[in-house]
Amino acid sequence: RDAKAQAKYEPEDFIENVLQLTKDIEPSDYSKISNVLDTAGNTLDYRRYGDTFFELLVTGGLIAPGGIIEYDEEYGRLPFCLFELATVDDPLTGAKSWTNLIIKLTRRYKYLERIFSKTSEHVLENVHRYSEDDNRKLAAGVGVLISSGFLTMEPLRILQKEHLTKDGVALRFFTDLLRVYLKDSSVDQLRRALARARIDHLIDFFPPNKRDDDCFARHFEAEDMPELIELHAAARATAERGHFVYDLIDIISDKAARAGEGDEDAYKSTNVSLAKAAKTAMRANKWEEPQVVVLVWDAIMHATESALKPEQMEQLAFLQIKRHSPVLELLTSEPKSELALLKHVQAHAYKDPRLTKYFGRIVYELYSADVLSDSAIIFWASKGAAPEGKAEFLKQTQSLVRKLETMASDDEDDSDDEE
Repeated sequence: RDAKAQAKYEPEDFIENVLQLTKDIEPSDYSKISNVLDTAGNTLDYRRYGDTFFELLVTGGLIAPGGIIEYDEEYGRLPFCLFELATVDDPLTGAKSWTNLIIKLTRRYKYLERIFSKTSEHVLENVHRYSEDDNRKLAAGVGVLISSGFLTMEPLRILQKEHLTKDGVALRFFTDLLRVYLKDSSVDQLRRALARARIDHLIDFFPPNKRDDDCFARHFEAEDMPELIELHAAARATAERGHFVYDLIDIISDKAARAGEGDEDAYKSTNVSLAKAAKTAMRANKWEEPQVVVLVWDAIMHATESALKPEQMEQLAFLQIKRHSPVLELLTSEPKSELALLKHVQAHAYKDPRLTKYFGRIVYELYSADVLSDSAIIFWASKGAAPEGKAEFLKQTQSLVRKLETMASDDEDDSDDEE
């Protein structure tokens, strides 16, 4: 058969041509396989049959409707596909060799990266049709592709479909994949990869009747993957903090909509509601005061996001501080809380250029409202300031810090005189 028979433009013919070109090559001769596939791109239509090509490289055949794998009648299964190269006892070694073939091929034909990435969703959507052994091999292959940066985790969202989660197939596959991924990547890298792929809840890979924290913990304890339990707990905590902040924003927005200009009673009522919500959240989530005060700050300053001009930002920021400083004062009853808030304000001012030049004044306003004490500000300036924007922020607060240090020194002198 002539390899140029691809003129028929049929997937079966494309597969047959690839099989014919590689039939005499040892499956372990990766260099020769890579060279042949590289050259074959000059005659075979990789661009048109890129999806078929990836299915072939993964399964050794063509995924027919219904997820059934069909193999060529004459040549059978592609001998260097993932399902052949990876073994049941050690799927990772073969998966790494297979991944190297994929990466070398796509370096030569860059457009195949996008095609292979898209086709991976179709391959994963049929995991319930493959054998358990082949799924272990596929999990290893996809895991290595992701950890190498070739694939993102976005295709894994397809595993959250009900027909894949209901019998635990998606969970088994996802668990095997994570085990492979974490061999070469950290939990923090995993967290970022999941966030970029918009995979917000790992528990969505579980069967619907097992989507609770207890089932999640038992599963990954049995798999000896405690880092996943910690990751899930951290994600839960982050979500709870987010919900809390938005609850506070709703309280502020609702009260502000009802209050008239200068309606002090309305703002006092808002602060009472904010304080109650904060205390309730502290009890429910076992949060400490330093954790809560920074979240309350975020909710209070949410109003500044609507500012379109710098002068509007300034006006809104200080208006919010003036209105809601009693709540911040209530939640800074200990030095740790004061320092936590001050560091958080510093980070906020550093990240938002519109607030940067007002940092010094914000600190002064918080001091004047008895939210921050002189000792907290002095400690922050001498030892507690974060590196981000430190020089600029110390410059802005220099006069206030000097004043407070002088006052503290005078107090010490008075004490000595009394003795």
